[in-house]
Amino acid sequence: MFSTSSRYRFFQKNFQNFVIVASIFCISILSNISLAQDTPVFRIGTGATIGNYFPLGGIIASSISKPVGSRACEKGGSCGVDGLLSVSVSTQGSVSNVIGISNGTLEGGFAQADVVFWALRGEHVFRTRGAIGNLRSVANLYPEAMHLVVGINSGIRSLEDLEKKKISIGPAGSGTNAAAQLLLETRGVRVSKENMFTLSDSESYEAITSGEIDAFFMIAGAPARLVTVLTDRHKAKLLSLSQTDVEILQEIYPFFSGGTIGVGTYKNTSDTLALMVPAQFLVRDDLDNDLVYGITKALWHETTAENLTKGHALGQYITRETALDGLILPLHPGAERFYREIGMIPEVEETFMDEDLEEDQGVSEDGDQVVIDDEISNEINSTDTEEGVEE
Repeated sequence: MFSTSSRYRFFQKNFQNFVIVASIFCISILSNISLAQDTPVFRIGTGATIGNYFPLGGIIASSISKPVGSRACEKGGSCGVDGLLSVSVSTQGSVSNVIGISNGTLEGGFAQADVVFWALRGEHVFRTRGAIGNLRSVANLYPEAMHLVVGINSGIRSLEDLEKKKISIGPAGSGTNAAAQLLLETRGVRVSKENMFTLSDSESYEAITSGEIDAFFMIAGAPARLVTVLTDRHKAKLLSLSQTDVEILQEIYPFFSGGTIGVGTYKNTSDTLALMVPAQFLVRDDLDNDLVYGITKALWHETTAENLTKGHALGQYITRETALDGLILPLHPGAERFYREIGMIPEVEETFMDEDLEEDQGVSEDGDQVVIDDEISNEINSTDTEEGVEE
């Protein structure tokens, strides 16, 4: 079951070989640069090369970089951090990035807000690993939509229709998987075990094309290339959630919001109501304050905005105005310093409150950012994950 066409296997094999060779080449170059110039490397964990995180990460990495010898910003050169070289690293997605940042195999990375929420609490995909408390926010990036993709002839017209259909809820251990289960459980939709699969995005594409499944979930920024191909070929369409579906999930879980995938985003698809989950830029809490300040400043430089807008369809949604929206974790001190300087965070008024009294009372919020309790600061030392290809 879920066989892959020979044409697709040929493409996949050759593409993987290309990525491996390219990666070795890049690592060699980076090693030479680091040894020759002692250039610090800032690795940004992204996602699969076929997704949105990887190319967006590449644009941001290039924009915040300014290796030794680069031309000055005002002369048309990089406007990044002096002496810094940043690279976009392909990973298995949000869960991998959170773990990698925490244990030091990555300096920064992108993650869905729901994954960040579970990491903070040590729940769902992090239940066996425990809570992660050494992450901090740099910025909110853009909203990702939960796509519920249904076969064109599946007869699925509502969430309830999934009960007797074959569906994929995303790879085990993935953010998509956890969010899809939340939606189904909260709305009382019971799909039998034999009809529920945990396929990667590419596997779901093949399976719905061949008719081996009727629907699948995928969280990604819209338009998602895989969904575009399916709708262009009249193999699938998007299912719109009901207002009740969205409102109930919003009320229970703080990382969900309701949004519309607009008409024209995909071929023959009208306005589609969907759950939205923000994609967020994270770093580890022990990174140098000046470094993170410089990265944040470069992230919101006008040349970065131009690069993002020209380089990717989702780049237009990454704006400084929404940088602090919906953050699950508190800001890194370096990032907070930047936002205070530009007036996005008001200066803290001096008070004469006794520090011990303040501790006794407990502080649950700092501005708009949730503060992590000291009790949940367990560090994760494993990078293994069962997550499939997703953002």
